[in-house]
Amino acid sequence: MPAETATSDVQATYEANCITVTKALENFQNEVADYSTHNQESFWQRSTLYNSGDTITLDDIKASNPKNWAMNDYELISELKFLSGVDASTNMMDGSVRYYGVWKVTRSATDSTEEKSVTIPLYSSFDFDEEGKILFQQNYGDFTGAFNSLN
Repeated sequence: MPAETATSDVQATYEANCITVTKALENFQNEVADYSTHNQESFWQRSTLYNSGDTITLDDIKASNPKNWAMNDYELISELKFLSGVDASTNMMDGSVRYYGVWKVTRSATDSTEEKSVTIPLYSSFDFDEEGKILFQQNYGDFTGAFNSLN
C-alpha cells in the first residue's frame, strides 16, 4: 500500500475515532448509560485516582457511573482539543485519540450543604479496536483534590 494511502486511511480512522470519543463524552455528560456504541466489552481504564486499584473495567464503570451521577453533575466547559496519538515504536499516527478539556463538576445543595463546584483540567487518551470501539482509556487530572474539595 502506498504511504499516501496508508496515511489517508489512518487519518480517516483518527477522524472517526474523534467522533466516537465525542459521543462517549456526550453520553457521560448527559448521564446516558449506553456504552455499546463506543466501548468494547473488554474495555479497561488505567486508574489514576490516588490509592485506587490498577485498572477499571467496563463493568466497574457501569456500576459506578449511576452512583456518581446521582451525586455530581458533569459539564465540559471548554472546547475539546483533539490530538492524534502515535505509535511509540514508529512515531507515526496510529488512529488513537488524545484530548485536552476542562470539566466542571457540581455537587448539588442538600438540606445541610450548599452547592459546590470545581473545575478539573483533563488530559485523556483513547486507544481503539479494529471496529472503532474504545479499548483503553487514560485520564489525567487532579480528581482526588477535586472530589475532596466537594466534600
